[in-house]
Amino acid sequence: MQEFKITEEIKKLDLTNIRTNLFHYKFDNRYLKKLYDTEGNLKHDCKEDLQYHSFKGEIFENIIYEHLLRYVQDKDEVKRFILKGPHQNKNNIFKKNGLLIDKGAQIVYKSVYKDISEFDALFFTKDSLYFVEMSKSKKTANLNKRLFKKSALLKILFPSFNIKALIVLTEGSTGISRFPDYCTIWITKDFNDDEILKDLILKKHSNVPLIPYNDKKYIEAVNVNYKKFSYYQTLEWILQKSRAHKNHAVDLCFFKSKKLSLYFDVFTKLYIGFVYLKDFKVLVPSYCEKVKDNKVIVSIEKINQKKFELVYYARQSDHKLKRIALTNNKLSIETKDPEGFTNKETKFITKIFKPEHRLLIKNINAISKKLSDNYITSL
Repeated sequence: MQEFKITEEIKKLDLTNIRTNLFHYKFDNRYLKKLYDTEGNLKHDCKEDLQYHSFKGEIFENIIYEHLLRYVQDKDEVKRFILKGPHQNKNNIFKKNGLLIDKGAQIVYKSVYKDISEFDALFFTKDSLYFVEMSKSKKTANLNKRLFKKSALLKILFPSFNIKALIVLTEGSTGISRFPDYCTIWITKDFNDDEILKDLILKKHSNVPLIPYNDKKYIEAVNVNYKKFSYYQTLEWILQKSRAHKNHAVDLCFFKSKKLSLYFDVFTKLYIGFVYLKDFKVLVPSYCEKVKDNKVIVSIEKINQKKFELVYYARQSDHKLKRIALTNNKLSIETKDPEGFTNKETKFITKIFKPEHRLLIKNINAISKKLSDNYITSL
């Protein structure tokens, strides 16, 4: 699929028409300035500095975004293009939920102040919504993996649009053939413009006004209409629906629907109940930590596009959250980020557990058997 063709200007990362606008993007240059000597030369080996490398990727994104603003000007098929960065209306109030521009001037979808997903750019045609991902990294596996969540979220928010992606990479990137069919791939030259990086970091520029884009196709994120998606309420709904079957402890057929397939890509894991610690120790005898309320949370986790497994989460008495998986009799235990989504989710889900959400050992064994037989993915 190549509905949109890359131009030579973008392919060559030509800054002629966009250079001055790059100086209007905000970033913290206090540390980066220290990478240069008193004569304004980059110190030895500082090109390998992690923050410098990260900044380079940020500027690459800004360059492509500025090019896209120009690119869609004369594209009649592009009906709406969401503004961000210095182009957004500063009067828009920061919100805690929905599609918005965050404090970092990025396009995000938030739920209760937590980022569910970020988009480098978004634009609409008559019947399609394109999300844009830009990366100067040569390895694309992680980027490709992130597309599932972004695509699924947009399908939920915009059910009447076809969801497509524009992926902008640099020469020498690997794994390009593995991207989904809905992706258009643009390849630019390598981004090695030390001069623009230096000028941005040291703020060597004149105060040239921002070149604005005032056509009606350029819109604010707050003015986009979409179907409301409530992150935590959806998790609760899934828990209740999965446990509502009269004859089965967990209704696995419920997880085979198209809607639930999207939810798996957004959440990765869906919670189905809990086991008491005494039962969990029968399943995992080596686990000897104390957990809050003597309950271990049970989830069905999407490992990849074809594999689902039972994964357990233990909120320990020492306040750590452990992810516990038993795959082919091999035990895996990891500590989750206390500020991450999983921690927030498990705190939420434990508050709504009722006695009827308990799972017995026989229930766990039956569900594990069906998951190992690819029950959810089979049609």
